[in-house]
Amino acid sequence: MAIALTLPWRWASRSRPERALLFASRFDATGLKDRWRLLVGAAGLRPVVLNSPGALGVSLRVEPFAGRFYTLSMWADEASLKAFAHDEPHRRAVRSVRGIGPVQGILVSRPARPVRPDWTDAVAWVDGCAPGSYRWESASS
Repeated sequence: MAIALTLPWRWASRSRPERALLFASRFDATGLKDRWRLLVGAAGLRPVVLNSPGALGVSLRVEPFAGRFYTLSMWADEASLKAFAHDEPHRRAVRSVRGIGPVQGILVSRPARPVRPDWTDAVAWVDGCAPGSYRWESASS
């Protein structure tokens, strides 16, 4: 099992709708410089996510020796997620890590109960995606 460091799940201070959209992503990097850029970029976006309209929560998981970085965020709807993705802080972060390595991502619709998303599920979802793809899935739990 890989060593993983996780920034704990943080809820945004807003009420949660009946259903929510989870976005999980995975970035792979080989060199120490690229790993550092991913870590700094992801950690810097965390407060931006929490202050974005429609954001419900966020976490980050890093497997430093494997060079794998996972993000997990929960959104009230797809429009909120897209607005964040097109906003300058996110675009700047994406430009800074472009070319580092493969990127995988998945969107999952699920009940927005007050329980934080499970990292085991999120890692399995995103690891099952082909690099470069974003996939939709519906989860009952």
